[in-house]
Amino acid sequence: MRILIVGAGQVGYNIAARLVEENHDVIMIERDEEVLKKATDNLDIKGIRGHGARPKVLDQAGIGDVDMLLAVTNSDEVNMVACINASILGKPGIIKVARVRDESYLDPRLSQDKRLPIDLAINPERVTADKILYLLRFPSVNDVSDFAQGKAKLIGIQIEATSHLAGLRFMEFGRRFLGLSFLVGAIQRGKDVIIPRGSDVVLPGDEIFVVVKSEDADLVLTGLGIPAITVSRVMISGATRLGRYLAEDLIETGMHPKVIDPDAQHARFLANALPEATVLCGEPTDASLLEQENISEMQAFIACSSNEETNVMSALLAQRLGAERLIVTTNRPDYQPLVRSIGADVSLSPQQVAISSILHFIRHGHVIAAQALGHDSTAEAIEFEAQLSSEAVGVPLRNLRLPQGCLIACIEREGQVIVPRGDSVIQDRDHVLVIAQHHSIPAIEKMLARGKDVR
Repeated sequence: MRILIVGAGQVGYNIAARLVEENHDVIMIERDEEVLKKATDNLDIKGIRGHGARPKVLDQAGIGDVDMLLAVTNSDEVNMVACINASILGKPGIIKVARVRDESYLDPRLSQDKRLPIDLAINPERVTADKILYLLRFPSVNDVSDFAQGKAKLIGIQIEATSHLAGLRFMEFGRRFLGLSFLVGAIQRGKDVIIPRGSDVVLPGDEIFVVVKSEDADLVLTGLGIPAITVSRVMISGATRLGRYLAEDLIETGMHPKVIDPDAQHARFLANALPEATVLCGEPTDASLLEQENISEMQAFIACSSNEETNVMSALLAQRLGAERLIVTTNRPDYQPLVRSIGADVSLSPQQVAISSILHFIRHGHVIAAQALGHDSTAEAIEFEAQLSSEAVGVPLRNLRLPQGCLIACIEREGQVIVPRGDSVIQDRDHVLVIAQHHSIPAIEKMLARGKDVR
């Protein structure tokens, strides 16, 4: 596939790196010469310096031969205009994806109007905020993603040494938790993501990924010994767009969050917009300020400033001063191990949210959604729409010759979610959630989407 990316910042660069790994032909447009040079020096791509929304630059990039446009600059307006121009100048059927962070542009009157030529509008900060709000309720939950149009959840659970799940073999889960409908789809152990077998044992330090019906999620987590808590004291580092989303949502639940930002203009704007929040102008790495604002009484400290180093250092300081839970956002893959090593409970990447949202447009076959798993993204959860001609349709799961390193985690049929067993059968048009290591993805794509009668 020939893919044109407008914007070579962190999101654009990392999407390009992933696409190059998957042998796509990538062209990148970027106004900043140094940023573009970094991308072209490190990646096997063609780079064009210029304004990605301008017709002349799009023509120079060969927009007429492009299969997909990804507009991921920091400007919503540039991204949207790039999509509009691509729909006019590009070939019929070109797929157009835009990073749109201002929620006013996602007004249903616009987003649902077929005249708006954007196939997917991505707001990574909004999705990340939704994840954080869910994670705040369950201290042992590290990640959560929705599938099957929100009817199924994939939940990452950290296994502590004191957890009664530690030491269990997976074959024992069914007997131990009778009446609970769930499936453990993967284990993160160190840098490895393991697709579990019955004889595998849950170890302290593992993160297990549980697939469950959304309506049963709280019941299953409670049954697994994962307690829910009522959060009322939260401090946010960074009056960023993500920080604002979080503060707004926490206020809607009746909380009065504290937000710290060193930029007086940003702090003043947020204070005026959200009078129910306590907004402080100061450095989140100032120990005296944190102590003055009772950091030791905070149930959660969320570091989501635009500065990666500030996020790491402020989280480390908040931990030392007694904050109960640390949630850190970072878009730098090399910082992920560091964030974990300082004791952060959760590390999230809005950039990875954008990448995962885009993947399903790029995969072969009827792929509905995709979500990277693991700290190094060595596995994915992928939702397919099964086709009648697929070799997986009409065959009990126990008789399928699934590729090594993959697991069918749930089936959604006519609005109902099925946690599968060995005698479960995939039917035409079912949505099938598969957890797979990268090396097995092409084989499972072929099995589920391309079908036995397709040559």
